[in-house]
Amino acid sequence: MDAEEYVYPEALEQLAGNALRSFFRTDSQPQILASQVSLQVLTEHIQDAISNLESIRNHPDVSLCSIMALIYAHKCCETIDQEAIQELESSLKEVRKIASATALYYAGLFLWLMGRHNKAREYIDRTLKISSSSREGYVLRGWVDLTSDKPHTVKKSIKYLEQGVQDSKDVLGLMGKATYFMLQQNYSGALEVVNQITVASGNFLPALVLKMRLFLARQDWEQTVETGHR
Repeated sequence: MDAEEYVYPEALEQLAGNALRSFFRTDSQPQILASQVSLQVLTEHIQDAISNLESIRNHPDVSLCSIMALIYAHKCCETIDQEAIQELESSLKEVRKIASATALYYAGLFLWLMGRHNKAREYIDRTLKISSSSREGYVLRGWVDLTSDKPHTVKKSIKYLEQGVQDSKDVLGLMGKATYFMLQQNYSGALEVVNQITVASGNFLPALVLKMRLFLARQDWEQTVETGHR
């Protein structure tokens, strides 16, 4: 069983949105709109996504991921605008040359959500090269490895996750640690981390789902039912 089976896709999207909100502490930033639009792309609300992406593509922090998302969205249209795609691909090359660590982070996040793990890893590594203290970068790097289909890569994820959650209560990082421990069948370790999340974030659905699965794995039926009711 892999990490994505423990943390279902909708939860990964919620975790990603939560990561963006914790990064900027507000719902009014273009970065948050970028995450919402990325989800529109994932859920095939293509025309809405294109319109919203055009409105933020010139913002430096999200220009890279916005252009990537626009290219993907245009390719999903029934009638593909090849001229628009060519213009976007040309723009992507130029923006990539001057991208900041933040812009690279969001590009990596988008690529991860799209399932392009190798490309996401490349962008996040560039983020960490520019900003070696980026906790968000380490957490995302950990998740990219954690959701790999290669067991030896999954095992590498914990070092990035540990580095990302040092002295912090980053929910995305803690969920990564809990999922890693679950995959390693370290159920007591996973439960300890999940309890940290629920104390800090209340009824955070992905954490409650993971907690329920932990109790199921331990055959603790009473706690499974109780958590399910929450």
